Amino acid sequence: MKNLLSLHELDKKDITNILQIAAQMRRIYTTGSKKGPQLIGSVVGGVWTNCCLSSTAFGLATSYMSGAFCPVYGAENKADSCLALDSMGVNTVVAQMSDLNEIKRVAALMRCATVNGGTSDSDPITALADIMTLNIKLDGLQNLNVSVVGNRDVNVMDELNYCLHLFGSDLVWYLPSCDIQTPRTGIVLDDPTAAFAGADAVIDLGLDNGCDGASYYGSAVGIPDELLDKAHVNCPLLGCRTVAHGGVRASYNDSVENLRQSCYVAVAMAVLYLVRKN
Repeated sequence: MKNLLSLHELDKKDITNILQIAAQMRRIYTTGSKKGPQLIGSVVGGVWTNCCLSSTAFGLATSYMSGAFCPVYGAENKADSCLALDSMGVNTVVAQMSDLNEIKRVAALMRCATVNGGTSDSDPITALADIMTLNIKLDGLQNLNVSVVGNRDVNVMDELNYCLHLFGSDLVWYLPSCDIQTPRTGIVLDDPTAAFAGADAVIDLGLDNGCDGASYYGSAVGIPDELLDKAHVNCPLLGCRTVAHGGVRASYNDSVENLRQSCYVAVAMAVLYLVRKN
């Protein structure tokens, strides 16, 4: 795997391989030493709009594997910055671009490996982190029913849906009928009770600025706990640590957001290892 630009370019075997390597990588930073030799002598460059989960995770991933990290933030022309990093000899560039087509065009011009750090229509690392979290928490990925709510980080949805289908699982997305702008993928319902019924896990994407929480969650402050009660007992919640209880935010005991962020770093490590190896 020279590049990772879209999960649609991978099959079930590829995804499983990444998850298995990520599980091994996770052991590195959950021990006391927090250092592996996988990227000794390797330099990872990154181009992001600003500091974010992606940049932080790849910075830590590089450090945990003894590589050098060179991030670039707020570049006026991201494509030129990627090409400059390539010309200066980095081994891998992680790039946050406008869309998938742009990062594909840039990757075709570079000698170094390229990793998609998130675009408007694609976010393979986040999708893999979600899949890894589900795999750990639910002891596998087969025959799951994963419910999704919200309309903010929708760039992960297409690849998440693709991965779940590879393992015979379904993604059910609740969107209110008043939302006619959000691109749909997976099974989309406008009845929240039906969307959450029997769910094995729930993913909260969050809301775009100005959106009415009551329309998307049934509560202005988040997913009501009575709605999560429609899912399986101890249903894990990804993307959020709180639910709405009596009209106020309350901690949700089965939130796996900490695990999800941990998996994000592990996936970043696995991907950097694989593109460096090849």
